[in-house]
Amino acid sequence: MNMSTTRTLSAVTLCLWLLAGDAYAQKTLRMKFVKGATSTISLVNRTSVQTKFGENENKAGLVAEMDLRQTVQEVREDGSAMVEQKLVRVKLESDGGATGVALGFDSAQPEQSDQQSLLSQVLRPLIGAEFKVTFSNRGEVLDVEPPADLVKTLQTTSTTVYQQMFSKESFKSMLSQSSVVLPEQPVSVGEKWQTKFSSAAQVGGAEVTVSYEYGGTVTIDGKDLEKLDVTMVVKLLDSKLPDAPRLSIKKQSNSGTMYFDNQAGMMNHSVLKQVLEIEGQIGAKSLLQQTTADVTTTIKQ
Repeated sequence: MNMSTTRTLSAVTLCLWLLAGDAYAQKTLRMKFVKGATSTISLVNRTSVQTKFGENENKAGLVAEMDLRQTVQEVREDGSAMVEQKLVRVKLESDGGATGVALGFDSAQPEQSDQQSLLSQVLRPLIGAEFKVTFSNRGEVLDVEPPADLVKTLQTTSTTVYQQMFSKESFKSMLSQSSVVLPEQPVSVGEKWQTKFSSAAQVGGAEVTVSYEYGGTVTIDGKDLEKLDVTMVVKLLDSKLPDAPRLSIKKQSNSGTMYFDNQAGMMNHSVLKQVLEIEGQIGAKSLLQQTTADVTTTIKQ
């Protein structure tokens, strides 16, 4: 083997080693909270529900748009932080369903224009309400403190089901669904981790297992972001309410991608698609319901 060949092989070996090193390089992903920093979380949820109940079939659609403004109030030595969150806008549009009646709510419109429905009774008090949420530096929701006057309003104006849905634990669960949980240890491409949370156990709810896989660094619009592939498995919880129907999941597919800005220490955006098919028996009638949801979340400073 001559000197030229040896040099060529050495160069190729070096390139392969560098590529392999990059593929297996580990990275620590962490939230970075700065006292006084503000950001806005914008969520768009487009949901379609097809229901067959006995001999009756119907289809319903829902489009929900929400803006949540958050301000970091306190940063602790362990990297966790207390964040004040305020729902500043919500717009809902639904059509179809069992009644076939279109419903709508837009917080940007005057209160006098609200339809006299449970929808406005529940949503209007949420607008402007300030929640205190404690996050770990991995993004876990550690605690939620809803405003006392909001809790009191919901207890006096809502049904038992809605009171359970908007309890402290339910708020924590709802926030957990939209929050990323970063890995405890540094990760390299292909490594996986999991987290779990449950919601509204009193009225049925669900236990959700979220699995993440680190996809490495990608560049989007000139910004380096960490790609996290996400899958979710949902397990329904039996309701503790009397005479509640017993439901089971026939089929499900829940996956998407989250993009984390590790330099800024915050989520950038995410895209999730969820398909859930539920069957059950209510009295003498059978139920089959398929829900499809496309959820897009963006975070801007």
